[in-house]
Amino acid sequence: MANVAKPSEAIQIPQTPQELEQAIQRYKASDLRGSELFGQWEAIRLAALAQATHDSTDSKPDPVPGEDSY
Repeated sequence: MANVAKPSEAIQIPQTPQELEQAIQRYKASDLRGSELFGQWEAIRLAALAQATHDSTDSKPDPVPGEDSY
């Protein structure tokens, strides 16, 4: 996981889908409040966006149905 520097603490950003899933489970089970809660939410959000961007650049675009009939 990568670190995001915060004044009070470093928050780990999940790097793999497995780490992201574990972070989500910990987030749901946690009793965090305020900036700690927001920091965890932000780390999960950043990881999900990064993985979605990575996934979309790795795959071919969806074919257009009927494209080969023209």
